[in-house]
Amino acid sequence: MLEIAIRAAREAGQVLAALYARPHEIHVKGLRDILTEADLAAEQAAIGVIRAGCPGALIVSEETHTQWDVRSEQPMWFVDPLDGTTNFARGLPMFSVSVGLAVKGQVQCGAVYDPLLDRLYYAERGQGAYLNNQRLAVSDRAKLDECLILLDWPRHQATREQSAKFLHRLAPQVDAVRSRGSAALGLCHVAEGSADVYYQYTLGPWDVAAGIVIVEEAGGKVTNLHGQPYSLDQPGWLATNGLVHQAIIEAGPYQ
Repeated sequence: MLEIAIRAAREAGQVLAALYARPHEIHVKGLRDILTEADLAAEQAAIGVIRAGCPGALIVSEETHTQWDVRSEQPMWFVDPLDGTTNFARGLPMFSVSVGLAVKGQVQCGAVYDPLLDRLYYAERGQGAYLNNQRLAVSDRAKLDECLILLDWPRHQATREQSAKFLHRLAPQVDAVRSRGSAALGLCHVAEGSADVYYQYTLGPWDVAAGIVIVEEAGGKVTNLHGQPYSLDQPGWLATNGLVHQAIIEAGPYQ
């Protein structure tokens, strides 16, 4: 299954790389939410690989809204064919493909591919996490004032304001804050130790499925924004190196 995830992410990424420098067909799905022809082409490539390698599995993609139940015993593939569509459409080279497989709500394996840098992150439950065949480990920073924080912004106004209030409280306590526009890459940066914390208030399972197992297999911790065990159907996510997890919760994401 990991090989299928890797192949699906790579093939979708190749589609994105080929289309990146061209003019795009942009369709507005909602507030701060767009779709391009590249999303659909990459989705088709990823789903084709999964269907060929894992017949009968349920595929849940950002652009294909399939009904699903987190408790189902049926294998479920969560696919974000272009995580960072706004960046892609604007020519900002920060986007990725995310492919993860879950059974009974637990992600078993996943791959995240940055096609422009040819960086492939992947993990299988119990087997460690890797970047281009190099084993990953989260950072060992234990103080907030040493930490690099990553976040991305909710689309809806009320939730965005809530995130901004939390950032207002958190930013004075940390070393630096960055926003890259791809949740999957944000999680992978925590896994590789180049960042220490990633949070977002409104993510779908396709955004995080692969990143969850990559962070956990690298030694990190993933919960909801209350610090409680996660469920793939929750909106808010927090991933850290584990050492500063409680400090982030105590900073008050929901105050």
